[in-house]
Amino acid sequence: LAAEALGVMSQGELHALALSLFFPRATLDESPFRFVVVDDPVQSMDPSRVDGLALVLADVAKRRQVVVFTHDDRLREAVGRLGIDATVIEVVRREDSGVELRESSDPVRRHLDDADALVKTTELPAHIATQVVPGFCRSAIEAACSAVIRRRWIGRGDPHVRVEDALARAGLTERLAIALYDDPRRGKDVGAKLNQWGVELADAWAIANRGAHAGYGGSLTDLVRNTERLCLRIKALA
Repeated sequence: LAAEALGVMSQGELHALALSLFFPRATLDESPFRFVVVDDPVQSMDPSRVDGLALVLADVAKRRQVVVFTHDDRLREAVGRLGIDATVIEVVRREDSGVELRESSDPVRRHLDDADALVKTTELPAHIATQVVPGFCRSAIEAACSAVIRRRWIGRGDPHVRVEDALARAGLTERLAIALYDDPRRGKDVGAKLNQWGVELADAWAIANRGAHAGYGGSLTDLVRNTERLCLRIKALA
């Protein structure tokens, strides 16, 4: 019976079922609306369904303007990895409940922009910047590695669960080892490889790896610039 089936379906499966009924009705030729608005469709979906949803949204967008509200970064990641053309607007809450809308870049760019903004600010004490900026640089490198790993592994058919589990267990050096060699156990080879790309890039990795904990007393401006160069080299591996 239908009631029994609904009783054993997960929340993500129920969302997928609801969307499968919603999109055909919302895109009927008789509909006066030339747009579709969906609120948080990714909630409780497993990663493979998020990829499927991204493809469905791309197909609907050929005939309608599609607006999606979500708190879940997985949809944005899937859209980027699958090469789907989309504009991502980020809602940022400022002081006194002020709301700012800004076009969102990929996670690597966002971390680098945050690091650069902290370098340029005059309101942040220097001893705090020496730890916080390397932390954002580390996050940028990790995001670049994650993008390469997801694109490569999911593209070759590895289950999403395996990919996310590997990322969750991997630190910065392990992620670099996977991105470079497809093997997290080759962390000892990472430094030599990055030195081949340039001493400054290898230094950026080393500083980001330890600076987030111990701080860094050198030029933060150079650190951000070299981290950006390193991330570009990593992303080219995809």
